[in-house]
Amino acid sequence: MRQELLPTFEPSESELYERALAQPLEAKIKSAIGLLQLHAGIAESMSADGYWLAYSGGKDSDVILELAKMAGVKYRPVYSVTTIDPPELVRYIKREHQEVEFNRPEKAMLTMLAEDKSCGPPTRLARWCCEKYKEHGGDGMANVIGVRAAESTRRKLTWKQVIANKRMGTIVCPILYWTDDDVWEFHKRYNLKYCELYDEGFKRLGCIGCPLAGCAQQHAEFARWPKYEQAWKRAFERFWNKWHGVPTLKGERRWFEDFGSWDGLWEWWTTGKRKEDGEECQTIRLFT
Repeated sequence: MRQELLPTFEPSESELYERALAQPLEAKIKSAIGLLQLHAGIAESMSADGYWLAYSGGKDSDVILELAKMAGVKYRPVYSVTTIDPPELVRYIKREHQEVEFNRPEKAMLTMLAEDKSCGPPTRLARWCCEKYKEHGGDGMANVIGVRAAESTRRKLTWKQVIANKRMGTIVCPILYWTDDDVWEFHKRYNLKYCELYDEGFKRLGCIGCPLAGCAQQHAEFARWPKYEQAWKRAFERFWNKWHGVPTLKGERRWFEDFGSWDGLWEWWTTGKRKEDGEECQTIRLFT
């Protein structure tokens, strides 16, 4: 008598994602440490320093830094200076994590905006700031990044725990499937320090005025740090004065001329008319 085979059902990507998120924190910690240890040999074969640990000063970076210590792997913790991060964040890193190296750029970001013809106001389609200030420090090394899928739909659909990259070789994301609750529970369990801006209600800590964080967040940051808003405005004015009326290499009119003035360009950039709110600014070139 022929035995009928029961149909098998493969879980969907969405189901696998939900299962990963639902794992208890203890299992996630064990998995993260194992992941770092598994790829440590590759990291050391690429650099005597081991991993390039991309440290931003945020709560997620504090977690991956502690996990690397727990894993006992070799790593080089580096903060890529953007020149427009919150001063409280920079002071926190210097005060609490003196082992973190500061990778400083040749020019301030707003100087680049105003002076370099390939830059200008950053937008969803022109993320030169991330590329120039965050994404090349670890070239030639295996990178550890504190990205989490729960932070955005794009990250959920795009990121994996281990990524092969033609420029970096290997990117390890040990807390990809951690929730906000997991992160804060880990902080509590291991008594980790964190930047005081979280206690003021900030959910993300990064470049002040980043348009990709959304219009509301941008306005909240400018209200909190008005001197940075003035610095952005001065950069817009300098950009306009330098490039207004100057044709492109093809002899064409530049894209921003339609706004009529730097004030018009600024209004477009800060009122949500860009229709880019909710995009993310992290590591857009890692998949290219």
